[in-house]
Parts: sequence; C-alpha cells; structure tokens
Amino acid sequence: MGNNKNTDPRPSHPYCVISAVGEKSKHPVWISENSRFDLHLIVYDDSIDKYDTDTPFIKQSKGYKYNLIYDYLKENEDFLNQYEYFYMPDDDIIIKPEAIQRLFSYMKRYNLAIAQPALINKFYSYPHTCLKLNSKLRYTNFVEIMQPCFSREALKKTLFTFKENKSGWGMDFHWGDIVDYKQKNMAIIDDVMSFHSRPVQSKHFDELQRYIEKYNLTKEVYESI
Repeated sequence: MGNNKNTDPRPSHPYCVISAVGEKSKHPVWISENSRFDLHLIVYDDSIDKYDTDTPFIKQSKGYKYNLIYDYLKENEDFLNQYEYFYMPDDDIIIKPEAIQRLFSYMKRYNLAIAQPALINKFYSYPHTCLKLNSKLRYTNFVEIMQPCFSREALKKTLFTFKENKSGWGMDFHWGDIVDYKQKNMAIIDDVMSFHSRPVQSKHFDELQRYIEKYNLTKEVYESI
C-alpha cells in the first residue's frame, strides 16, 4: 500500500498540519475555508476515498504515526524548507482552525522550537499538558508526541527520532535535549486549547524504556513561567 491520490501539489501557506489518520479521524474539524495552513494526511487504513476532497496533500500508507511522517517528509524533502512550522496532532484530537492558527502565531511570537496546545479534558498522560487557568504559556522540557508543533529548524534536528522505534514512545523525552530546552524554546500553550476525544489506548512501555536507556535520558518533567 502506498497510494498517492494527487501528483504534485505545491504548498500554498507557510504552515503545515500533518497527521496519520483513519476512518474515525477528527481532522475535518481542524479545517475551514479560511484556514491559513496546508493539511497533509497519511491515511493508515482503507478510508482514503472518504477524505479525498479534504486536501490535495494525501497519501495512503500503513504503519505507525511517526514512522509514516518520517517517510513522508523524506519523500518530500522540499517541504522541510517550504514550511516554517509543522503541527502533528493525533487523529483523535479536536481543535478548532482558529486555535491551530493561534498555535502557529505563538510559535513565531515566542520563537519556540517545539510546543503544543493545552488539553482541556481528562484523557491525558502527563498532567503538565493540561490547561492551566490564568496562563498563556508555560516553558517546559517535555512536549508530548500526541500533538507537537515544530519549527523548521527543530524538526530537522529531531526528525531522526521518528524512526528510532515503531511507537514513538520515548522520543518526546529526547526532544528537549536536542533543541536545548534551557533556552526556553519549548512550551505548553494554555491560550490554545484542544480536546483529546479518546482515552489513551496504546501502551509501549518496553520501547519507552529502551529509548530512555539508549540515550541516557531523564523522565523528569520541568515547567516554568
């Protein structure tokens, strides 16, 4: 499987939203007629015809999210230079188009390398990723694989981690070291809210531990204002 529905679409905006999606994907709520970003979809099941009109950037390929994104970006390396920022939400994230645009604005305004929207419901793995009231953003050393947003430079530095294992578990503990989070260039953005529509389902603790040991990483999470 590796079906491309379009031949050679070109980017029309400076920002990219890219996701691996299936038949129950929530991505239709991310986009509107006024969206100022390009949507890229990698369909991991047989639902590609359902989404054929959602974007010219669409491909069918089976596998795990970050392995698929890695392969997609390697096949389309020009995208790494044509977009300024890359948001990579799971397909069960509900977020409004205006919130996505605000995410990109925060990335640019605060010169962030990696960031994510805050979660507003109970389906989370890490408490610091949840919304904090009376806050615009909090600096951190950890942005979760659920929905990171990368600057172009940060993505180029971290892209190799997308292929380190199948699940992606563990690589989000690595990103902070790679981009030097002590420069206050990673954040949870409370002014950009998102909703995780399903409980966390995958459990890849063995891969997580192997990754942590391979790079001698800490699982301690820091945050500051």
